[in-house]
Amino acid sequence: MVGEIYRDGEIHLSPEIQDLYTGIRNLVGAPNVPLILQKGSLHNASTDGTKVYLGGGYVALTLAGNYHGLDGDLVAAGAAFVIGHELGHITVHPGRGVSWSEEIQKLPIDAFEQMSMANIISDIMVNYMVSRGQNYIEGNTEFGDELKSKLEAGHEGSSFFREAGGGQDGEAERQMVARLLSTGQNAFGQNMVDNRYIPPASTGLSQGDYYPNAGTGREQMVSEDTSNPTPLWQTKLGYGRGVQIYAPLQSCIPSKINPETGSQFPSNWRMVRIGETHTVQYCTPCKSYQIYQDITGQCPICERSTTTTSTFRPGDYEVTRTMTYDGRINPEKIEPIANLEINGNWIPTAYCDFLSPDTGLVCNPNWAVHFGYRGEQSGTVFGGQRYTFGTRFLLLYEWAANYALWPIGYGGFKSRQAATQFIKDMGYTLHAATMEAGGVGA
Repeated sequence: MVGEIYRDGEIHLSPEIQDLYTGIRNLVGAPNVPLILQKGSLHNASTDGTKVYLGGGYVALTLAGNYHGLDGDLVAAGAAFVIGHELGHITVHPGRGVSWSEEIQKLPIDAFEQMSMANIISDIMVNYMVSRGQNYIEGNTEFGDELKSKLEAGHEGSSFFREAGGGQDGEAERQMVARLLSTGQNAFGQNMVDNRYIPPASTGLSQGDYYPNAGTGREQMVSEDTSNPTPLWQTKLGYGRGVQIYAPLQSCIPSKINPETGSQFPSNWRMVRIGETHTVQYCTPCKSYQIYQDITGQCPICERSTTTTSTFRPGDYEVTRTMTYDGRINPEKIEPIANLEINGNWIPTAYCDFLSPDTGLVCNPNWAVHFGYRGEQSGTVFGGQRYTFGTRFLLLYEWAANYALWPIGYGGFKSRQAATQFIKDMGYTLHAATMEAGGVGA
């Protein structure tokens, strides 16, 4: 058993995610695998090979109403991919048909690291096959084609969605946005659309009331023996209740259109926060913008002298352009961003906190959490913490694989060469993130 559970997902998950789950499991040949919801605030998913488990904290991410500034393929795409991933461990896990434990012991690393690294390697392989429909048992049905598009979008884009209302400061964010909703305007004076649950008209209840059990005080904690419980998904839908997901900052730069409104994104959708004074150096041969350097004024990549380009002081700033790791400006697809342009100057993305378009509070995407860094603020903000090599390894190699398969390639290369070049170009970011957090073994 994986933790204490709610009743099954048929009660506590929205009808839309239930239908999606049924469609995915039928398509991959696992029609009898139930979806179980774990109690508590767990924000993860897992499988024991016979069931798929979702943490209670993940429910908000399955609800389309909690997504803002994203088109159809991307709405709840991350949650869809996570579900597909867990079913992938059942249907296409690389350990099927071999002695997985024996293979793990052959990995050329310390024994205590073998299991965690094996899990990362298997995740990379499973994610590739799931995101491209390699475990479908049927032909390319219309649903299969639509699902493949959504899973691929979720696999590529979800690391860059901005999540507000989760993590250590989640409760403060939810309380603030709930107060703003009561006024009808966000922190930037823009109208807010109430996205909380709407009960059936026949109940006489108002938007924001739960059904059943409105006003009973039992909405947040339902027990196994409670008759007719409030579905958990209702309690996670809307401002002030569940995590809110915003489009990646790179999708909100000037000229980009918000698919929800049909208008350009206003400036509050592309704001970042810089926490301390940073001086940016530029290495011409490496085409690299740098803040951390082992020796000030010397590129840690090629060891040549660098040039000071700008100094950024603490404050909130509007981003006007974005740059990929191979130097492309304002990419059309969602992908890793190396640098942000602020007031005509570039700064490495990893030194910036991303802000919520509604509250102005920090809401960093997953990529920034794992590749961000903060120097003197180490240990006090998200980027200064000690992050595991394993998570970075997973994200790095998954994106190397993506670039290898993209028709446009990466850095002027295609296939394996594109992947190799991306890994090479990420070298400075990996080095700086490690050293800013205290170095190897910190």
